[in-house]
Amino acid sequence: MNNDAFLMEDDYQELKVTFYPPLFLQRRIWVLDVLRAENVTKVLDVGCGEGQLLTVLSQPAPWLAPPPPGFLPPPLEPPDASDTIPPSPTYNDEIPNLHMTHVMGLDISINDLQFAIQGTAPPQDEVNLEEGSDQYRSHYTNVGLRWENLEAKIWKGGLEVINEDFLDIECIVSTEVIEHLPPEIFPAFAPVLLGIYHPRLFLITTPSYTFNARFTAPEAPPSARQGYPDPTGRTDRIFRHSDHKFEWTTGEFDAWCRDVAAEWGYAVDVSSIGHAQEVDEWGRDAELGGATSVAVFRRLNLEDREKKARAVVQTLGLEGKSHELLTKHEHLAHEQSQHPQSLKEICLGVRATMEGFRETILRVEELWFERDIAVMCGGWIEVLVRSVEDCEFLALKRDGDGAKNKRSMWNVELLGGITDSKEVWPAEGESSLDYIPMDWIPREDESESEGGWNGSTDMEGDISWNGSEDDDEVEPPHSSEVAGNDWGDKGDMEECGNISGRVWDGGWKQAACEDNTIPHSSGSSTTGWDGDESDDTT
Repeated sequence: MNNDAFLMEDDYQELKVTFYPPLFLQRRIWVLDVLRAENVTKVLDVGCGEGQLLTVLSQPAPWLAPPPPGFLPPPLEPPDASDTIPPSPTYNDEIPNLHMTHVMGLDISINDLQFAIQGTAPPQDEVNLEEGSDQYRSHYTNVGLRWENLEAKIWKGGLEVINEDFLDIECIVSTEVIEHLPPEIFPAFAPVLLGIYHPRLFLITTPSYTFNARFTAPEAPPSARQGYPDPTGRTDRIFRHSDHKFEWTTGEFDAWCRDVAAEWGYAVDVSSIGHAQEVDEWGRDAELGGATSVAVFRRLNLEDREKKARAVVQTLGLEGKSHELLTKHEHLAHEQSQHPQSLKEICLGVRATMEGFRETILRVEELWFERDIAVMCGGWIEVLVRSVEDCEFLALKRDGDGAKNKRSMWNVELLGGITDSKEVWPAEGESSLDYIPMDWIPREDESESEGGWNGSTDMEGDISWNGSEDDDEVEPPHSSEVAGNDWGDKGDMEECGNISGRVWDGGWKQAACEDNTIPHSSGSSTTGWDGDESDDTT
């Protein structure tokens, strides 16, 4: 009998359930998608923990939002009537960027908040490694140019304490927080966040207890489910985390959302995210939904909402320390932001960059992430597109490989090819050996150098510099002659043939008329996104 019972328990082991991407990333993607769709610029993360979301929100957008109507001059050539895409449209609007101006985080854990402080801090300037000192060269400071100011604040305190700085914030995010609230704090959650602060948007996520059935077979005994018994003793449910005070079914979450939305003047959309990679052999996937319940609250008009909420919170009699502002970070925009140079100067800069790379075709975004090009455009990628459209020796290719509507695949072509030809290949009849010094010994220079190689190479051998010996990088100054909309001003440029040329040497100077080229600047900048790699809760 005991053997049969043992076999039954063994037969009903917990089922394998995996998520791709990991569930914590799916939650973050959901939040970011809503923020993008709603064009949110100010966010408060309640229960921010180590600040993983805030760190992402603190990264700069690769370019500014489109310039105001009428800022760009009309195109030189009338658009083709059959073309459904107008000249210089909003670039890459199929994946809109976030343009954050204010991010705030609140949590009770000082240890977690130290990571949030670091993650939202402005990047530090690189310093050279000096022998005998504790200075080092950082490999992670080149996070890209910033075109908009950003203010980041990190607060320590409980959500039951009212913080007047949070009133009327544009959006509040609460991910995997509400299920951790003690019973005495829970009643203050909705009145404080939706009543007193009354954001335009409120985003919330919490584990779905309904989904937990996915971890075992339908007829499995309760002992087959691994996890944590309800610490309150109110139910016999098994939770996913030891600190969860409850886990709602989809029906319970829906009912709570609709009740508080009606009470505090909001419309709400309830759904779920996080479906298992494995197909449930009992066909329960649609019935159980996703592992995480989510909801978007949108503010409606409601008279005396804040006054009513303050009265409710006062009756709760909760006491707590005032929130402590741990840090305030200021991220400053580049000084050339919204101050582009003339279209002709940008056109010349693009040609110089392509000739420096010895490329006749480059993607628009490859050009954009050359630092000098982005600075010349003042942070507006639409200005780059228009300069190419109006340039006589450049062509914008929008229909290659059937990608006309995929603006991230647009290319720029250098008409006429590379003009500053160089003898980079042996002439006919010559051997490549003619280009090797007679006294050259392979790797001799590297092995005998005192300082060794200070650069780094990737798997393909491309050299990746993380700075230069001269850290005082000089930016092309904004020309007052071409400020605002005065794109056609040529008064400060001497004509030489059909175009004018300048060289960069700490400042714009006239180029020689023989080649009309601008030397390529080796300084480049790209940005990427690096999310956190772990999460304590599912």
